[in-house]
Amino acid sequence: MPVSAYFIIAANLLPLALVLTGDWGLREILPLYWVESAIIGFFTILKMLLAGGAIAKLRGAGPAGLLPGGAYSVLAMAGKLFMAGFFTFHFGMFMFVHGVFLFGFVLQGAQFGPAKVDPMNAGLWLDYLGAVKWGIAALFGGHAVSFFLNYLAGGEFRHASASECMASPYPRIIVMHLTILLGAFASIALPGAGTIMVIFVVAKIFADVAAHKKEHAKAAARAAAAEPAAAAVN
Repeated sequence: MPVSAYFIIAANLLPLALVLTGDWGLREILPLYWVESAIIGFFTILKMLLAGGAIAKLRGAGPAGLLPGGAYSVLAMAGKLFMAGFFTFHFGMFMFVHGVFLFGFVLQGAQFGPAKVDPMNAGLWLDYLGAVKWGIAALFGGHAVSFFLNYLAGGEFRHASASECMASPYPRIIVMHLTILLGAFASIALPGAGTIMVIFVVAKIFADVAAHKKEHAKAAARAAAAEPAAAAVN
């Protein structure tokens, strides 16, 4: 298991401990995991901008001397900036719509009743997020360590492409959001909400580790596939 996976596990231990002690419940865990999706989106943007695969492909394209020196790199960066902007807009809309449903209807409905739901109450959104600031900091730290250890220091950026980076978070995010909603409805509808939340958080940790290992196994496979091509060029 990658060393960074242990940091991901450690980052999840704070919310798990608080759920076990009964200090946290539905109105803390759901906003926390919603913010984690935004954290994943943030590091995805950094990965797209730093991806080296697209630059390498453009440098080797076309007849020699077709474009002035450095033009391939400029075009590659322009392409990555465009994709990063598109991802920011698309992912941002995804997060906003899910946030309105989560903060407005699920959390407010459970706390105040359907008659008092105000999906666009920014003050309540901030209240929910402020209550889990240390959990947010822990999860951000876990993802930051993974980014620096694997993507930068581990050299994954050399064989990554912006398009692959852009697509990579969506399967994990969709599964996580569906799990969040199922966990929310189960906690509201069934007795023993505390036990359900503990099971939910533990299952999320296992899912995180599995997704983390799969992501970096793919990166290792890309690097291994690139070595014969690099040797042939040399």
